Amino acid sequence: MTKPPRKRGLFFTEVFFMIRYGFACKTIGLPGAAQSSLALARASRDNLLAVSRNNLGALEAMLRYCRSQSLALMRISSDIIPLASHEAVHFDWQAELRLELENLAALARQSGVRLSMHPGQYTVLNSPRQDVVRKAVADLAYHAAFLDALQAGPECRIILHLGGGYGDKASALQRLRANLAALPDGILQRLALENDERIYTIEDVLAVCHDFELPAIFDIFHHELNPPLHGDLRYWLDRAGATWNARSGRQKIHYSQQLTDSKAGMHSLTIAMRPFMQMHSLLEERELDVMLEVKDKNLSAIKCANLTQPDLPRKNLTEEWARYKYLVLERSPSAYSAIRQLLKSERPAAEAFYALLEEALACDLEPGKARNAAEHVWGYVSKKATPSESTRMLKDLELLGVDLAPLPRIKRKILALATSKGEEYLLHSLYFYLN
Repeated sequence: MTKPPRKRGLFFTEVFFMIRYGFACKTIGLPGAAQSSLALARASRDNLLAVSRNNLGALEAMLRYCRSQSLALMRISSDIIPLASHEAVHFDWQAELRLELENLAALARQSGVRLSMHPGQYTVLNSPRQDVVRKAVADLAYHAAFLDALQAGPECRIILHLGGGYGDKASALQRLRANLAALPDGILQRLALENDERIYTIEDVLAVCHDFELPAIFDIFHHELNPPLHGDLRYWLDRAGATWNARSGRQKIHYSQQLTDSKAGMHSLTIAMRPFMQMHSLLEERELDVMLEVKDKNLSAIKCANLTQPDLPRKNLTEEWARYKYLVLERSPSAYSAIRQLLKSERPAAEAFYALLEEALACDLEPGKARNAAEHVWGYVSKKATPSESTRMLKDLELLGVDLAPLPRIKRKILALATSKGEEYLLHSLYFYLN
């Protein structure tokens, strides 16, 4: 579904998407986007500077990726500046990284990507322990300062859960309100509050948001596990939608699926097409930004965007196929052939493509099929390998015909060669990054 074209800077200038999808914190299969962490014991100025610069470089790669893939929203990892709010660490990251942050701010404006951050489970404003609250405020101050350093607009929010129940939900909510009221405006005006899967429903969240004029993040998955006593999904979706305005931007929600055979609330490895499409149809003609919380991050975001884009260009699916093809080949040669045939069509259907892709990725690995795929991939770099590298690889490929044990080693060796030889096509292949 589309509205008439309208100019919006350099991002989505041709079509305005009523429902847009994004991902959280990390990417899979994107060279140059790996982020690093740092232990407190190694938190010297030089180490903090090196890791921070690496992580800001990764963020730059992700922003460029979002723009190239027309992904409209992305969550930044809280650890992008390691240990930034830790009381034992004194690192003036805003001054030390000023030039890098200014360049990122310019890129973020140019890309038009809506940014957000989501502090972890230990950032709790309604704890009965004052030391916990003090640390939570310091952490929120860091998150707000980072978004400010990127010159992010007020639509770019810090997502926060209400906190714990502590055996007395009413008192816990009273503490939350008191601590929210004590926050500096620069932090408070960055917040958006989210329902959780165990304690606080969307109804609880809306009551607090009303008091502080904050937008509410409606998490559909959490709502299914922990709904209020009345009202269906659309009712609460629209109630949450009423908390967003011209300043805070389009309504934003979260969507995820249950991880099979795991405890309730665990996010799935990927977004499955059928339940996703059912959910998407419930959203109807609302204008929404949907953050996907899923283990395969950007891969599901592209999938959901493709599945719901009107008149999807054929090249979107051929680009997807280039990333997935050898992963499919090692699991299901029949699906590999079926997708190749599908993509010969002038207007291949995205649902047919992803149905075959899901079917293939659900297949178990088998030695013979894995060897066939590995030989295809090895063909890209075999002529650039040294004689000793070739000899070792051929031995491993022979073993792979009867035993899967050499497969991780084979993939590492081919990826290392592809990296050293600059084989861009292979470097973006998900064959190396998904098991």
